[in-house]
Amino acid sequence: MLLVVGAFATTIPAVTQSIATDNVAQRQDGMKAMAAAAKTIDGMFKGSSVYDANAFKAAAETIRSHAGEKLSSLFDRSIAAPGSKASVNIEAERQSFDKLAADLGVYASALAAAAERYPDVISPQMRMQSGDAMIGGLLARKAKADRDVRSIPAEHAFHLMLQTCTSCHAQFRVRAE
Repeated sequence: MLLVVGAFATTIPAVTQSIATDNVAQRQDGMKAMAAAAKTIDGMFKGSSVYDANAFKAAAETIRSHAGEKLSSLFDRSIAAPGSKASVNIEAERQSFDKLAADLGVYASALAAAAERYPDVISPQMRMQSGDAMIGGLLARKAKADRDVRSIPAEHAFHLMLQTCTSCHAQFRVRAE
């Protein structure tokens, strides 16, 4: 009986470590997928890639699928696991972290909807207008995602989405020393 209890006790940390490592790998894979998707959208806005509404929407949907509750749930436990760059501050500031994860999904959904509305070209309605940069710009207060983001140009939603990524990394990613 003692041998069984001892074997079980040594198995629990190994299983916990395995779950934590898998969690970190899932987080990192999701971040890489979102970064690649953002690069796809960025290339289309910059004109270095031809606009393809299906590819634009797929990229936005990739980001949306990794955002929100899915993203938050990957940081529920084992935040400071080996290989992770996540800050333990996530737990202390859970509400803020979850809000950023949700905002990311809202902006990505707005981008996907824009691709549906404009299947042929990046229209002028998708482009930022003068004054848009002041709403949520680098020195301004961040715009709120919970308002109807479909009323702002897709390019602006894209910049707000990138700003959300930057804000999250600034608050919740451990900096390499």
